[in-house]
Amino acid sequence: MSRNLFAVWLLGLLLAGSPAAVLGAEAAARVAFVVGEATASLPDQPPRQLVRGSEVGPGDSIRTGPGGRLQLRFSDGSQLSLNPGSLFRIDDYQFAATTPQPARGFFSLLQGGLRTITGLIGKARREDYRMQTTVATIGIRGTDYGLEYATDGGLGATTYSGQIEVCNEGGCLLLDAGESARVNDGHSRPVRNGTPPPLPGSGPAGGSGSGDSGFAASGERRGSGIPGGPQPPVNGGPSTAPTGGRY
Repeated sequence: MSRNLFAVWLLGLLLAGSPAAVLGAEAAARVAFVVGEATASLPDQPPRQLVRGSEVGPGDSIRTGPGGRLQLRFSDGSQLSLNPGSLFRIDDYQFAATTPQPARGFFSLLQGGLRTITGLIGKARREDYRMQTTVATIGIRGTDYGLEYATDGGLGATTYSGQIEVCNEGGCLLLDAGESARVNDGHSRPVRNGTPPPLPGSGPAGGSGSGDSGFAASGERRGSGIPGGPQPPVNGGPSTAPTGGRY
């Protein structure tokens, strides 16, 4: 085999195994941190293993195993941390920092739990952001919030900063920072809890050193790790760290 042919063959192998080649579309987010089992799959396609640096996009269903944790950084600067045993889907996502095209982020949490710090999407128009669950729809007003399914199928929601609106067929409930609510099913009105759960202290690494944000601290390098300091932007999005310097 000639040197040129060998180079082409080797490049083909590398591209075939890369996340970008699997996605075949502009990425919405990059994996910043992962420990344990985590996969992503498009409809009618086999799951692919996620590692730090893997990209995910619209249509991807992202699953963590019983001991798996995953952290995503989206191109609009938002961050999302998935708990073990979770299933999360990117239903629709459009964001381009350099163009005036409408931005939107529509997502679904189908099982498990998450915590997210929202980014630029939804700041100008709240209707551009939506998190769908099996029992309620979550809207934002510039926020940091968490969701967790209970074993009976109900949903717990907590706002850590900003404000969220929890809505279903029974009505809507606004949750300010420090408040939490329970949603029993899709027909029962969300009910505010008297005492919100504590801030998650383990972070995506499942151990100490992550602080109380639910996200790994800057400089965290356990598991597959995330780099210290600001990470590179995704598809031209913002690259600065949020307040407190955490990812």
